[in-house]
Amino acid sequence: MLKRLCSLFVVVQFAVPHLLAAAELMLVENGKPQAEIVIAEKPARVTKLAAKELQSYVAKMSGATLPVVTERSAGKKAIFVGVSRHTDALGLRTDALKHGAFRMASGEGWLALLGADKDFVPTEPWGRKRDKNEATRVNAEWDKITGDTFWNTASELYQRYHAELDVWEMDDAGTFNAVNEFLRGLGCRWFAPGEIGEVVPKVTTIPLPQVNRTVTPDFGFRRFSYYTQHTGIGDRALWDLRLGLNFGAEIAGFPQICHGLKFVIMREEMKQAHPEMYLLQEGKRSTRSEGVPNLLSPLLFEKQVKHVRAMFDHFHEPMHNIDLVDGYSGQTSDNPEWMAQLTPERGWSGTMSDHVWGYLNRVALEVNRSHPDRLVSALAYGAYTQPPLKIDKLSPNLALIDVRHRQEFWDEAKWNERRKWRAEWLKKLPSGKYISWDFCTNARPEQVGRPVFYTQQISRDLRELKGISLGELVEIYAHPTEKEGSFGYNDLAMEHLNLYVTARLYWDVNQDVNAILADYFTSYYGGAAEAMRAFITHAEANWMHMNTDAVKIGESFDLLAKAKAAVDPASLEGRRIQQIAATMKPLEALRVQLSRKRETDLAYRVLETVNTGAKPLGSKPLDGNVDKAWWGDVRIAPLIKLRKEDPQPKCNSSFQIQRDGGTLHVGIVCLEPDMKGLQSSTTKNDDARLLEGDHVTLLIETSSRSYYEISINPAGAVYDLDRAPGGRGVAWGSGAQVAVHRGTDRWSVEMRLPIVGEEAFVLDPTKGIDGARPTEIFPWHFNLGRSRVREGKVERTCFSPTDKEELHVPEKFAKLWGR
Repeated sequence: MLKRLCSLFVVVQFAVPHLLAAAELMLVENGKPQAEIVIAEKPARVTKLAAKELQSYVAKMSGATLPVVTERSAGKKAIFVGVSRHTDALGLRTDALKHGAFRMASGEGWLALLGADKDFVPTEPWGRKRDKNEATRVNAEWDKITGDTFWNTASELYQRYHAELDVWEMDDAGTFNAVNEFLRGLGCRWFAPGEIGEVVPKVTTIPLPQVNRTVTPDFGFRRFSYYTQHTGIGDRALWDLRLGLNFGAEIAGFPQICHGLKFVIMREEMKQAHPEMYLLQEGKRSTRSEGVPNLLSPLLFEKQVKHVRAMFDHFHEPMHNIDLVDGYSGQTSDNPEWMAQLTPERGWSGTMSDHVWGYLNRVALEVNRSHPDRLVSALAYGAYTQPPLKIDKLSPNLALIDVRHRQEFWDEAKWNERRKWRAEWLKKLPSGKYISWDFCTNARPEQVGRPVFYTQQISRDLRELKGISLGELVEIYAHPTEKEGSFGYNDLAMEHLNLYVTARLYWDVNQDVNAILADYFTSYYGGAAEAMRAFITHAEANWMHMNTDAVKIGESFDLLAKAKAAVDPASLEGRRIQQIAATMKPLEALRVQLSRKRETDLAYRVLETVNTGAKPLGSKPLDGNVDKAWWGDVRIAPLIKLRKEDPQPKCNSSFQIQRDGGTLHVGIVCLEPDMKGLQSSTTKNDDARLLEGDHVTLLIETSSRSYYEISINPAGAVYDLDRAPGGRGVAWGSGAQVAVHRGTDRWSVEMRLPIVGEEAFVLDPTKGIDGARPTEIFPWHFNLGRSRVREGKVERTCFSPTDKEELHVPEKFAKLWGR
C-alpha cells in the first residue's frame, strides 16, 4: 500500500510525454471542461460537499466549470466523487476505510476519489439550538430515560452541525479528503481559513492522472476544538475539513472528551436533592457553578456509574469521559479525610494523582463489570497529571487523555519529563488507549503578541507518538464570531502555521517538516518568501524569550519589516504579513517597557474577584469601605517607607487590587489615630491643591502607555492626569469610580478603574486607561503611595520604595500582573 501525504502530483509532472500524449487524457484543456463530476443519486452529505469543492476549485484554477451529474455522459471523461453504482461496477471498495481514509484510482477516461462517507445520525433527545427552553426540554426527556436528573450531554449537539455546509463534524469525510488531496496535487493550499488563507494556482489544462492509492492517516482521532464552538466557528469549519481532520466520534464518542463528571452534578435539582455529593468548603457544600464534587461520597460514585451506563445503553457510544470538573485542581476542603488523600510532596502535578485516580479507577472498574466492550476516558491534567503511585494497573477499560503544552517542548527538561511520565502511564494502562491533548491559545487577548512558532517540536513529538496515540485534540483560542472584528487582529494570523503543520503530519509523520515549510514560504508569501523564512526561523528559536528580552523583540520586528518591504502591501502576500504585524503590536510597548531600566523585582499578582472566596465585588455598593466580606483577606499588601533612612511610619496603610472582567478594583486602607486632624486641601476634582493635604496616589504604567497618575483625598476629590509623552495632562480623565469611607480610626478608598483597552488613547486621548489588562506576559507596572500631612510635615509611604523623596520614579515601579 502506497502511503504518503506529500503532493500526489504537481503540475509539472503532468508534462511527462506518456501521460499527455492524447487529448482524451485531459480533464480540462485550454480552459474548457473535458470531464464531468459523477456522484450517486442519493449521496452522503460530505459527498455532495466534496463534489461542490472540486467543481469550485477547478473553476477557480482554470475557468472551466465541470458539471455535476448522477449519470455519466457518453464520450465524457468522468471524475467519480464518492461511492456510487459506478464505483461499485469498477470494484472500488471503501468498506475497510476508517477515520477519513480514502481511495484514489484511475483508469481509461476516469478518475475516482472516494471514502466511506458515513452520515452521522443523532440519537434523540438532542438539542437543536442554544436556548434555555431547548435545554430544559432535552433534559426532561433524558430524565424519563435515566430516572434521574443528569444533564444531557446531547443538549449541545447543535454545535457540531454546520448548516452553511450541511454537514455534521461527526460525518466521515473520506471523499472530501480525496478531493482535497487531488487539488493539493494541482497546487491548491489552505494554510488558513477564508480566502486570504488559500493559494489557488492559475492553469489552463488539468490532466487526468494515473493513480492507484489508498491513503490512511497515522492518527485516527484528529480534532481541533475552538473556544467559540458554541456560537459557531465560521470559515474554520470548512478549513478543518480541508486540513483532513476527523472528529473521531467512532473512537471517542460524540460528547466532549473532558470534565464528564459535570454532567452528573451540574443540575440544580441534583444539588438541592443531594448536597452530600459536593465538597465541603468553608463550612458549606460547594454547589456554585457546575459544583465541586466530593470524591469521598458513596452516592456520587453510584450516580456517576449510573450516568455512564445510561450513556452507553442509550447513545451506544464507544467511549465516555468520566473526568472531574474543570478547576478541580487546587481545591481544598474542611474534611481532614479528604485533605489526607493529597500528596503535595510530589509537586503540583502530582498533588492529587492518587486521590483523583483512585476514584476514577473505581468508577471504571464498576462500569467494566456491565460494559466490558466500552471504554471510559479521563484526563491526566493539572494536579493529577502524574500517574498515581498506589495503583499498579488501571482498569482494563480506562483510556488516558494526556494534557500537555507542546510549545513548551523546546525546553528539553520539560520534553523529557513528559516522556517519562507517559512511559510510566503506559505501564499502568492495560487498554493501551492513549490520546494527547494540546493547546494553541497564544492569540488570547491577554497574551497575544509573541510570534510563537514550534513546527520542529510538532514534528518531533508526533513522530514519537505514532503507534502510541489514537490521536489528538488541539484546543484553540478563537474570537467570538459575533465580535470577531472588534479585536484588532486575526486570531489565526500566526497560529495557522502550527495548526497547518500539525494537521498535515497527522496523516504522515514521516514527512519532512522543512519541505512543508519551504512550500509554505514560497506559496503563501511569494516575493517575501525568504524574508518570512528568516522571520519565522528566528521566531521559532526566540519566541520563548520575548517576554523578557527587548533585543529579541527588536530583531523580530526588523525581520518582519524586511518581509513587509518585499511585497506590495495591498497584495495577498502583503495583507498576510500585515495580519502578523497587527497581532504582534502588543510587543511594541513591551519592548519599550523591557528597555526601561528596572531597579526592583517587586511584583503584585492581581486575583480575579471570583477567586478570592469573598462576595463578588462588582455587586458591592461603592461606599469606600474595604470590607472583608467583599474584599476577602487575600493579597493585602502593606505600604512601607519611601526611603531606607526615613523613620518608621506612625500610621500603617495597606491595599488590595482585584479584577472583575474589564474593571480593576483598588481598595486602600489608611489607619489614622487622628481622624479629626485629616487635612483635605480641596473638595474639587482636578485641583492640584489636593496634593498639599492627606491623599493616596496610584501611578500606573500600562503595557502601552507610561504613565498615569490618580490621587484621592479623604474628601473624595480626585486629581488624575496623563503624564505620558503627548498626553493631555490634567485634561485626561481616568473614568474611575471612587468612594471614600471615614471610620473612627481609619479612612479608606474604593476605586473601580475601567480598563478601556489598547487604542484608547487613539480613539479618545482624554478618557480612559490605554492598555490591555495586565497579564504575566504583558504586565503593567505601578506604585501606590500615601502622603500624611501633620504640623507642616509630610510622612510618605509606598508599596515599592523609591529611595527618593518622591513617588514618581518609574524605574522603581513594581510589576502588576494577573491571568
